[in-house]
Amino acid sequence: MRDGRYQAWIERIKAESDIVSVVNGYTKLERRGRTYWGCCPFHQEKTPSFSVTPDKGLFYCFGCQAGGDVISFLMKVDHLTFMDAAKKLSVQLHIPVPEREQTPQEQAREKQLAKIREANGLAARFFHACLEQTEQGRLMRQYLRNRGIDKETSEKFMLGAALDRWDALFKALSKRGVEPEIMLAAGLIVKREKGDGYYDRFRNRVMFPIKDAHGRVVGFGGRAMGDASPKYLNTGETEWFNKRQLLYALDIALPVIRKERQAIVVEGYMDAISMHAAGLQQTVASLGTAFSEQQARLLAKIADSVCFAYDSDAAGQQATGRALEIVRKIGLKAKVLLLPDGKDPDEYVRNHGAQAMVALLNRAVSPLTFQVEQVLAKANLSTLAGKIEAVSNILPFLADAESTVEVAEQVRQLAGRLAIDEGVVQSELRAYLRKTGTRQPALAPAYRRRGPVETAWVEAERQLVLLMLYDPGLTPYLAAELPEGFLGEERAEIFRVLCEKHAAGEKPSGESLVGMLPERAGAELARILVTDYVPPEDMMKTVEDLLRQVQRARLEQRYEQHRLQADEFERMGDSRFLQELAESQRIKDEIKRLLG
Repeated sequence: MRDGRYQAWIERIKAESDIVSVVNGYTKLERRGRTYWGCCPFHQEKTPSFSVTPDKGLFYCFGCQAGGDVISFLMKVDHLTFMDAAKKLSVQLHIPVPEREQTPQEQAREKQLAKIREANGLAARFFHACLEQTEQGRLMRQYLRNRGIDKETSEKFMLGAALDRWDALFKALSKRGVEPEIMLAAGLIVKREKGDGYYDRFRNRVMFPIKDAHGRVVGFGGRAMGDASPKYLNTGETEWFNKRQLLYALDIALPVIRKERQAIVVEGYMDAISMHAAGLQQTVASLGTAFSEQQARLLAKIADSVCFAYDSDAAGQQATGRALEIVRKIGLKAKVLLLPDGKDPDEYVRNHGAQAMVALLNRAVSPLTFQVEQVLAKANLSTLAGKIEAVSNILPFLADAESTVEVAEQVRQLAGRLAIDEGVVQSELRAYLRKTGTRQPALAPAYRRRGPVETAWVEAERQLVLLMLYDPGLTPYLAAELPEGFLGEERAEIFRVLCEKHAAGEKPSGESLVGMLPERAGAELARILVTDYVPPEDMMKTVEDLLRQVQRARLEQRYEQHRLQADEFERMGDSRFLQELAESQRIKDEIKRLLG
């Protein structure tokens, strides 16, 4: 459908949508001049920093830097795909959705997917009825009650019972007209190896329907009631069910996570259910200990931070370490809840109550503290060799940390716990940094620091984007003057797209570009566009001044890199430090010439 009709449809949706009315459905807006302001629906705040500019059809939050057009707003606030958000607006505006002719293969796949979803929904209702209305279900109900799961919670999560029979589900769905091929594709039944026929995949198990973010049943997990192995059995991986892309209970937790901007991640179904029963509604489960990058990206769309509350056994702690690496790469802030030895969240909540769990959450530690504690727990600190080994194993975590303040505090605490001089630990850390070529955040290049220099070049790049949009004739000149593009990642993407569009003879408006860009770049462009444009009195002088700011920042970046490399080579006794010094001096002279 990505043809002229599609583009016209999208542009009509944006043109006819009242972004103020749409946003008002999620947060109250007040008008101040031509802009509306309110508290951001994507993060908690008391002072409004969320703005909507109706004449441009854009929103931007100066607190969490979310921004975009009416479609991207719905995508973010309702956790929708682009097409789903566009179709939602289309229905509200009574604008017909242009349909392209599907291939026979696409039609067959959509028809099969609809049947699989229907089969999963029927299976969930059948399992729930078995739990509530059968004798075997009574035993499973008692099992759940003994674990603190009352009827209300059971209904909320649509818990069920797979009977201890070979074909109970198969017969029930067959009576409802579900074909065996659909049950097979959904992972509900298994074909017999010998002879004809099928048997149920799940038998004699407490059933946990697994839903997507929209509340549609996409698979199941089942806990064995007897000695069957495995203890927990999931729907097999298929093209329809990929547990790395799902989070258990996300459909229920979504509104709270979006409001709190924080998620709690546990390992299993019972952990998540017990946390919800205790009032911790922002809890989801990673369907086992293997937290994936896809799950992290799913959370990053609706949360700023995540707290891992995995089991306190060795497997759970190892899984926590792996999960921390993943969320760090994605850019999510993280904390770790430290449970007493041998406990899991479900057991802790049942034994100690909701208030005790909340108290533990309030004492959740940083990733660095967790990593240090993990090393110390395994070390023999009664011997000098054990202390040396512990410090050696902790150094990589200290070197990799993002906060120098936290590193300094960890060094102080570590020295106290090991009864050694703090200066010794600091000396070991400096030696490790020199050896590995790692730099602490405080030693990072100047262009990455917060300060006047950054503000100057960031604002210069934003002003240049604005000028390019209002005077496209500047684009080829700026492309020639800035062959490496902009420094800021999001603005570099905007600059690249503007140059490409100009080269192709296109002159898109800034508002239309917002929806074409990746999420963060689109938000940055929205921020730029909500600024009032005032044509400069002397266009070329303004452009040259802004160019100098960007070029200066680029040169300062290179200067800092070569200077730090020269320092490192000199400490190592490497003669290449002279070459690096010469290059850093050349760049310094170039900066002076640039500034005149």
